Amino acid sequence: MRSLLKLVFTLTVAFAVLCTAPGPAWAGARLDTYRADGIIAERFDGYVEIRDSNAPSEARALVEDVNARRRALYTQRASESNVPVKEVGKVFANKIAGTAPSGTYFRQPGGGYARR
Repeated sequence: MRSLLKLVFTLTVAFAVLCTAPGPAWAGARLDTYRADGIIAERFDGYVEIRDSNAPSEARALVEDVNARRRALYTQRASESNVPVKEVGKVFANKIAGTAPSGTYFRQPGGGYARR
């Protein structure tokens, strides 16, 4: 029963987080272009990574910037909601999966990629 209550609470918090999440943490024309081209991939934990070893330096800098912004957002939301940062990242990852452009690669927990 206790685990069920915790799950319901976590899902409620997740919904609240998604409803108040600002877009710039994961949006932007440059990011969308690199994701659609398969250069940058989304991860199951709500962060991005370089998928193409020949990625330009701009893409590498963008990954660092996007991850820093997401980390700050996830930490803030986790603190406000009293849930682990990892859980907030996973909630955002699900939201991102629904809005990422076609062609985006998503790293799965097992290490492989799925493409949208």
